[in-house]
Amino acid sequence: MPDSPRPPHPLLRGLNQWLMQQDTKPEQPGSFEEPSAVKADHVTEPWWKVMCLTGVDYFSTLGYQPGIAALAAGAVAPLATLVLVLVTLFGALPMYRRVAGESPHGDGSISMLERLMSYWPSKLLVLVLIGFVATGFIVTITLSGADAAAHMVENPLLSGWLRGQQVSVTLLLVLMLGAVFLKGFKEAIGIAVVLVGIYLALSLAVVVRGLMDIAAHPQVLSDWQTALSQGFHSPLALIGAALLVFPKLALGLSGFETGVLVMPLVRGDASDTEARPSGRIRNAKKLLTTAALIMSVMLVSSSLVTTLLVPRHEFWAETTVSSEVNSDDLKRGIAVVNVPLDSQTRARDIYAFHVPPDKTGAYTFPASTVGGPVDLAVSVTPAGPTTTVQVSTPPGKANGRALAYVAHERLGETFGTAYDISTILILWFAGASAMAGLLNIVPRFLPRYGMAPEWSRAHRPLVLLYTAIAVIVTLAFKANVDAQAAAYATGVLAMMTSAAVAVTLIALRRRERGPALAFGLISAVFIYTSAVTVLSDPKGLYLALVFIALVLVVGITSRVSRSFELRVSSVQFDDTARELLQRFPIRPLRFVSHHPGREILDDYKKQEMRVRQMVHLPYEEPFIFLEVEVDDASEFADVVEVSGHMVGPYGVLKARGSSIPNTIAAVMLHLRGKDGQGVPPQVYMRWTEEDPVQLLLDFIIGGRGDVPPLTREILRRAEPDRERRPIVHVGG
Repeated sequence: MPDSPRPPHPLLRGLNQWLMQQDTKPEQPGSFEEPSAVKADHVTEPWWKVMCLTGVDYFSTLGYQPGIAALAAGAVAPLATLVLVLVTLFGALPMYRRVAGESPHGDGSISMLERLMSYWPSKLLVLVLIGFVATGFIVTITLSGADAAAHMVENPLLSGWLRGQQVSVTLLLVLMLGAVFLKGFKEAIGIAVVLVGIYLALSLAVVVRGLMDIAAHPQVLSDWQTALSQGFHSPLALIGAALLVFPKLALGLSGFETGVLVMPLVRGDASDTEARPSGRIRNAKKLLTTAALIMSVMLVSSSLVTTLLVPRHEFWAETTVSSEVNSDDLKRGIAVVNVPLDSQTRARDIYAFHVPPDKTGAYTFPASTVGGPVDLAVSVTPAGPTTTVQVSTPPGKANGRALAYVAHERLGETFGTAYDISTILILWFAGASAMAGLLNIVPRFLPRYGMAPEWSRAHRPLVLLYTAIAVIVTLAFKANVDAQAAAYATGVLAMMTSAAVAVTLIALRRRERGPALAFGLISAVFIYTSAVTVLSDPKGLYLALVFIALVLVVGITSRVSRSFELRVSSVQFDDTARELLQRFPIRPLRFVSHHPGREILDDYKKQEMRVRQMVHLPYEEPFIFLEVEVDDASEFADVVEVSGHMVGPYGVLKARGSSIPNTIAAVMLHLRGKDGQGVPPQVYMRWTEEDPVQLLLDFIIGGRGDVPPLTREILRRAEPDRERRPIVHVGG
C-alpha cells in the first residue's frame, strides 16, 4: 500500500498562507470587477493632490531628462526640448483631455480601443497594450532606481563609500521597494504632495540660480549661440536637427497616461453620476493641464541651464573599450585606440588615444578631449606580436543628475545634498507609483477576460514577480540611466500612440472632421516618434515583446483552465420566458437542446421524434426546447438573457450568452433555485460527430464545442452534490 503524502512543513505552509493572503474579498468563479466596484475602492481627493501623486512619476523625470537631452542633442538640447514642449502642449495635452472625457473610470486609452473593437481582436489588442504598459512601469522602477543610485553615488558625502557600486545600490533600492509592497503599501497622496512640493521648490531654486548666473555672465549665452551657428549654417538646419533629436527626449511625456489612470481618485461634483461624472472629468482636465504647464516650464529652463552651465564631459556616460594593437606599432608610438566618450554603444564623441610606447600595465592618462579634460584608465597587456589595450572613461558627475550637479556647483554642498535627498526620495516614490500601477493592471482588465490565474488574486506573488523582473532588467542594463532611456520611451510612446489612434478613430466615427484631422496629425507624430525610437534602440521593443509573450501565455493558459467555470454573472428571464414556464408547470423541468435557426414547425417535430426515440422519453412527458445563441464568445463572464415564445404546440426558451454549454448550465441551475432545494431540471442532447480536438478549440474560441460532456462538466464543478445537480441525458 503506497505511503500517504507527507504534510507540508509548517514553515512552508505558513509561507504559502502569507503569500496568498488577500487584502480584498476572494473573487467568485465567473465574476469580474465592475467599474463601479473599482470606483468604490478609492477615496477621492482634490485634483491638485492627485496631480502630485502622478507628479512623482512625471516631475521626477527632471532628475535625468536634462542630462539625457544634453547627451542626445548636445548644444541643440534646449531647442529639442522646446519641440518636446510644443508636442506636449499642442499634441499630448489636447489628446489626453479627450481621453479623460471618454474614459473617466481609470481605464485610460486601453478601454477606448477595447470599445472600438469587438470579439477576440479587442482582447488580444488589450493584452498587447498591457505588455507595453508593463514595459513602461517596470523600466520606471529600474530607471528611477538607477537615477536615485546615481545621485547617491555622486554625492560628495557618500561617494567615498559608494563609488563603483551603482548596480548594487540600484538593486538595493529595487529590493527595498519590493519589501515595502510585500508588507503592504497604501496609496499615500499626502506623502506625494510633500515630496512633489519640496522637489519642485528646490528644482525651481536651482533653475532660477542658473538663469541668474547666465544673465550675470552673458558670454556663456554668446558661446552657446556661436556653437549653434558653427554647427548649423541655417535656421532650417537647426530646426531639422531639433526635430530629428526629439524622439530621444520622448520620455519627458511620461505623465499623461498615469494622469488618466488615477481619475477615480479625483474628486468631482456632488451631482456626478457613474454614467457621466462631469465634475471629475473637468477636474481631471485641470490636473492634466496644470501638470503639463509646470513640466513645460521646468523642462525648457532646466535644459537651458544645464546645457550652458555644465561642462560637456560631465554629461558623458561610463565607457570601456578593448582593442588589439600591433606590438611593433606600439613600440614606434603609432598605436591608436578609438575611445567612445559619451556613450558605450552609440558614441557621438570619439577620442583617438595614442598609446604611449613606454608604458605597460595599468595607469591613468589625462586626456584633453573635445568636451574637456578626462582621466582615462588604461591597461596595457603585451602578448607577443599583439598587445591588448583596454581604456575606460569614468562617468561624468552630471551623468543622470544634471540639475543636482548645478545645485552642488552653484548653491553649495549643503543645498546640493538636500536636493540629492529630495531627488532620491521622489525617484524612489516614482518606482512605488509604478509598482502600484502594475498591481492595478491585473484586476482592472484580466479577470474580465478570465485571464487572471488563481495566484494573481493575491498581491504578494505579483510583487515578487515584478521585483524579480526589475532585478533582471537592472542587471541587463547595468543600472545605466542612459541605456534605459530608449526602453522607457518605447513603453511610454506605445501608450501615447494608442491613445492618439483611439481619439482619432472616435472623432472619425462621430464625423468630427476638425478634431479627426488634428488628432490624425498627432497620431502621425507619435507613430513616427515610436518608429524612430525602436529603430534607433530596439531593446525596449524586445523587452516589450517579452512582456507581451508573458501576458499572452499566462492569460491564455488561465482562460483555458477556467473555461469550465460557470462564467455567468446573472440569468435574466423576461416576461415572455416567465409566461412560458407558467404554461408548462412540469416537474422536473425537461429541456431538449435545439440549434437556433429557422422556426419551422416540422423541424421541431423531427427533433421531438429523435429525442423521444433516442432516450425512450414517453410521449405523455412534455418538455421545452432550449436554444442558445452565442453573442460574443470572447467574453468570459456574461449576463444571460432568456426569452420565450411558442412554435405551434412547442414551447421554446431562447437564451443569449457567451458560451452554449455554460449558458445551458447556468439556466438549469437558475431554474433549480438558488437554495438548491428545487427539483433539478433535466436536459436532453445528442452526441456530436466532429473531431474532439477541433471541438475543444471551438468551445474555447467560439463558445460551442462538444456541448453534452462540457455542460455536464460545468455542472459537476458548479454543484458538487449529485443529488441536487441538474441532469444531462445524451444519446444518438
